[in-house]
Formats: sequence, C-alpha cells, structure tokens
Amino acid sequence: MNENRRFRFWYKCLLAVSILNLIMGVIIALFPGSFLFEAHTAALTEAFFGGELPEQAEQMRRFFFGIIGGTIAGYFLLQTLLVLFPFRNGERWAWHAIFWAILLWFVTDSTLSILHGAFFNVWMINIPSLLLTLIPLVFTFKFFHAGNEGNVVE
Repeated sequence: MNENRRFRFWYKCLLAVSILNLIMGVIIALFPGSFLFEAHTAALTEAFFGGELPEQAEQMRRFFFGIIGGTIAGYFLLQTLLVLFPFRNGERWAWHAIFWAILLWFVTDSTLSILHGAFFNVWMINIPSLLLTLIPLVFTFKFFHAGNEGNVVE
C-alpha cells in the first residue's frame, strides 16, 4: 500500500472515531438513562454508593451526564473539523493538537478517576477512547514528521 493510500485509510479511521464520539456525546447528554450506560452506572453505583444509587444521586448523575455529554460532543466536533481540513491537508499542528489534547484529557481524567477510586472509568472509558484516537495518530505520525507537511491528500 503506498503512503497516500495508507494515510487516507488512517485519516478515515480517525474521522470515523471523531464522528462516532461526537454522536456518543450527544447521546450521553440527551439519554443519560440509556441501556448503553448501564455497566458504567452500575460500576459508579458500586464504587460510590455501595451498590444502591439514591434518587438524588441519580438526578445528579443525569445532570453531570448532560454536561459531560455536551463537552464531549463539542470537543469531538472540533476534532472532526480538525481532521477534515488541516489534518487531511497534512498540517503538522493539527496532528499535534489532537495528540496533545487527547493525552491531556487521558492523564487528567484517569488520575482523578484513580484518586477517587473510580478505576472502572479508566478501563471502561479512558483506555478505549485513548486507543481509538492514538492508533490512527501513530500510523500517521511519519506523514506529519518526515518533511511531508502541507501535502494535500485527496
């Protein structure tokens, strides 16, 4: 597979991850009681409430899911636009913006999760999200760091 085809493949993977995460953010915000979040809610309930989630805590969880979902959707809209335009055009800064943003989120969120005993959040959410974003970045690293900056990939 030639370099441009390889780049296009990983570009499309990163674009798909970005769009799917954007959609997931909207779902988190609008449907916090969805079956999609049952395992996470069960783990949260066990870690913080001994297995039984009080009604007020459930209301707060739904509220926080709204805020977090909106934040996720907003961030991944931005990432989608970065991937669609400057990343696709080979602009090195776009690769770095995505890489450092996902790394900063992972370290911050995972550290706080661990400090609060929410290990489930690290393995259920953080590690999969990090890997889905990092894998395409790893496979496009050479394109952005081998003197190819600015090449448009159609």
